[in-house]
Amino acid sequence: MFLLFPIFRRLLYLAIFVAILAVAGELLARKLIGDAVSHAVAARIGVSPKVGFGSTPLVIQIIHGSLGDVTVKAADAHLDGLGPLALDGTLRDVHLRSLTSLQGAIGSLQVRAGVPPSTVRGMLATPACERSLPSSVQAGLSTAARVAIFPGRVDLLPPHGRAAEVRLRPYASNDAVRFAIIAIELGGAEVPPAQLRADSAGANCSRALSNLPFGVGLVSAQALDGTLELSFSGRDASFSAIG
Repeated sequence: MFLLFPIFRRLLYLAIFVAILAVAGELLARKLIGDAVSHAVAARIGVSPKVGFGSTPLVIQIIHGSLGDVTVKAADAHLDGLGPLALDGTLRDVHLRSLTSLQGAIGSLQVRAGVPPSTVRGMLATPACERSLPSSVQAGLSTAARVAIFPGRVDLLPPHGRAAEVRLRPYASNDAVRFAIIAIELGGAEVPPAQLRADSAGANCSRALSNLPFGVGLVSAQALDGTLELSFSGRDASFSAIG
């Protein structure tokens, strides 16, 4: 019986050694591939994101030839000059074409971007949008209008008070965020339906998003509580550690 103790001890040492190698390999893989994804994304959104690989060991995913769900999160990101945004993305079916040069392909991407009121104000503060609003609304809003975002709508208001109020419904169309007028109030009274239809038809408030990273396209735009959420998706993209 005592003769088996040295064997057990050697097996234990071997198991510990293998476990250390496995942990070191996992940490190294997460570092290298995480840096590759981070650099590739940062080159396109202006800031370095946090990269996650889920609970499945990355080494096992590499052996199988692809990564499952890779997540990226970033604050103060920019997309096609629009920002700052809170960005949250998922990359699926990520294949490594070259482990040495850290290049790869992404099967599909889903990205959500949260747009704060200040950035939405910039989207609306364009000559085309401001000139397309009725003159009575322009006078009531002044040149320093503020934006408030509620579920389902974006409100354009004067700096103080509610002398004029324009309620807009954001939506996505042809890679652009568009804002349709759904209600107008002047001095606390809603304009008549016929006048609203005429004012809505003449409005031209939109923001094109065509120069997007990884070939993603705009899918939807919806107003939540305090945030305009933009959703994007794409397929068959590529990435590289050098951008």
